Amino acid sequence: MTDIFERLVQHRRELHKIPETAFSEFKTGDYLREVISGLSSFRIENMARTGLIAVYEYGGQDDFIAFRTDIDGLKIREETGLDFASVHEGFMHACGHDLHMSIMLTFAEYIERSKPKKNILLIFQPAEEGFGGGEMMVKEGLFEKYRTTEAYAVHNTVEFPVGTVALNDGKMFAGTIEFEYNLSGKGGHAAVPHQNNDLVTASTFLVNLVNTIEPRFLDPLKENVISIGMIHAGEAANILPSSAIIKGTARSYYEDDLARIKEKLKDAGNSVSIAFGIKAKLIIHSEYIPAINHKSIAEKVKRTDFGKGITVTDCEKKMTGEDFGFMIRKIPGAIAWLGAGNDVNTSFGLHHQSYNPDEKAMMVGFLYFSKLLENFNSKTESINGRP
Repeated sequence: MTDIFERLVQHRRELHKIPETAFSEFKTGDYLREVISGLSSFRIENMARTGLIAVYEYGGQDDFIAFRTDIDGLKIREETGLDFASVHEGFMHACGHDLHMSIMLTFAEYIERSKPKKNILLIFQPAEEGFGGGEMMVKEGLFEKYRTTEAYAVHNTVEFPVGTVALNDGKMFAGTIEFEYNLSGKGGHAAVPHQNNDLVTASTFLVNLVNTIEPRFLDPLKENVISIGMIHAGEAANILPSSAIIKGTARSYYEDDLARIKEKLKDAGNSVSIAFGIKAKLIIHSEYIPAINHKSIAEKVKRTDFGKGITVTDCEKKMTGEDFGFMIRKIPGAIAWLGAGNDVNTSFGLHHQSYNPDEKAMMVGFLYFSKLLENFNSKTESINGRP
């Protein structure tokens, strides 16, 4: 077990240094390919531009079990103070995808040694952070090519302590829309607003309109939330700007509500355009469906004994997004929270510049995947004992 943990840490610290954002995971991909290409039991295939899959086939005609990791980082300046902090200035693994990749690589090395009589698909998915790499892999025919009957993923969080695996048998992550408004008009001197377009005031009106969508056009008993995360307009106190940008997200567990939100976002932009005599262009950057765990798979996880020190517990649904939903809409599967909290790291959560999950969580993730593999497809020979 000590050797396994050392490999987990080694992979994690190397990957943590080189975070890259969606569809730019080139150095990350090189590292992954270098490790997997050294494992003779796996065949590597490229997918979704910068993603890859590692295919292990023992020679039978059985179905596949799939395990998925995301591989992208975030555009955040790291402030953890770690010795192995990001060397890519302004970028960070602030969502812990470095842990996920390290679990998967070490798991692949274990499969190489143990040679299980199973068909296994290891999915290294790019662009989870808002650009739909999971959807792209599904559309490229991943599960048509490899007939898969179970799929699993984890996501680390300091909201649960190390040793905890948390999931439910339904709603886990909300569907999301990431949107942007580009406002444009005639800029000019602040002393003569009647001769120009006031895009700052127009922006505030637009934000207020957007914030009426959820409480006035959607069922208040349903889980919906819209948030504006960025407004940028102007550079000086005495100049009315000629452009403005507004960015935000919408989240829901109901696809009809997500469609309604898109419709009202368009209406809001059109209304402000008419009222202020400007142009307000709406851009939809990404759309994720909800990630809904399959009840039978979640119940299977809850019945499983993962060994001493690992507790499986129920959890509440979250309004965060996760494009693993595209995969488990296609095939049965479940995603779980992987506890990475300890006595000192819970002040800074996911997407914070000081996020620092406990590395011991990786061993829990490794054992979790290993036991799920052992229990898969009981008509074939199982792995004897724990890794």
